[in-house]
Amino acid sequence: MKYIKILGLLFISLLSHAQNRLVNIDVGDEIPHIILNNVYDSKEHTVNLRNLSNDRLVIIDFWATWCGACLKAMPMMDSLAMQYMDKLKVITVTKEAKSPVLEFFKKRNKVGLYVHQTAKLYADTLLYKLFPHYLIPHYVWIKNGKVIAITEKVTREAVESAVNQGTINLRKKADKTVMQFDRYKKSLLQFLHNDEQLDFKNVNSYSFVMGYVDALGPSGGYSNVTLDSSLHKKRFTGVNMSLERFYRVAYGNSRTFINEAAVDITSDDAYFKGSNLVGMEYEDWLEKYGVSYEVVVGVGHDLFKKMALDLQDAFPQFEASLVRTRDSCLVLEFIDENPETQGKVNQEIDQSAVDNDCKVFVDRDVVSFVSVPKNQTA
Repeated sequence: MKYIKILGLLFISLLSHAQNRLVNIDVGDEIPHIILNNVYDSKEHTVNLRNLSNDRLVIIDFWATWCGACLKAMPMMDSLAMQYMDKLKVITVTKEAKSPVLEFFKKRNKVGLYVHQTAKLYADTLLYKLFPHYLIPHYVWIKNGKVIAITEKVTREAVESAVNQGTINLRKKADKTVMQFDRYKKSLLQFLHNDEQLDFKNVNSYSFVMGYVDALGPSGGYSNVTLDSSLHKKRFTGVNMSLERFYRVAYGNSRTFINEAAVDITSDDAYFKGSNLVGMEYEDWLEKYGVSYEVVVGVGHDLFKKMALDLQDAFPQFEASLVRTRDSCLVLEFIDENPETQGKVNQEIDQSAVDNDCKVFVDRDVVSFVSVPKNQTA
């Protein structure tokens, strides 16, 4: 459902921006004789990708050190590579240079986190051009010189089917190009009009709520910008976000103390069904129920109070409010005010590592554990 509701005196005419799928070598296409050099943790350091796929199934695993879902899948990918040792070759590929990735592996090992054992290709440019994509994880399945699948996940059942029958039943991953949009430099209104020269000097305030903006893709986010320090004008722009997230931003004044765990949703409406979805299922939901919003306010106006009122006006079927409750919490307590060894922060060590549901802090000061803003009570 596409919708737009104008709040205030400003009328907006929208331009449509078509999305194009990122496609080069696609499912069913033959691959050229690609020579991969400097393949690490592999018996073959130089690989002809097409020839390699004549003997076995090849899965190219595009990943990055910051991708939690990619890291979570690594143990299973190693397990599959061992189980089908003579029938499957997994090659992990990253754009990141070898040195920082090896340092990343070193730090993961140090804190007991998993490091994958399959073949590794660092600082890649060739395969990213041949198999362009926007989101990761991204898996390209190749057999007998042809791409048989492009997916966002890998399962044991799919690998078994691909090895034995040469086909799989996983959904094809479809990436789309997105237009560049810097929320800090350009308003959503300017983007929609394709006009960077729109004059806001004579506009005291405006706001509008609309649905998913196709041209900007699923990686939503928001920004707060001061437009004119002398006039105290401020702009908030949020694009392709869930309605729940807008409520958390509005009622939390853009601070982080209202997190997902602090929200109690009693409605079973489809607008609130996306929290447990991932990958393309989440993208499908977001295209239907994603929300975009922009507001400009001047001196004497509370931007987030205005946002809460606009959400109430745009979505009258829902009610939102802040409720004070008691909850359990973790408290840091000194047990020895004069320990024999004082804590010391080593700035050369990475400050933290994220591994799915676990966050590991190394040589971090106590303040780093506090997520509540200073003007809030912990």
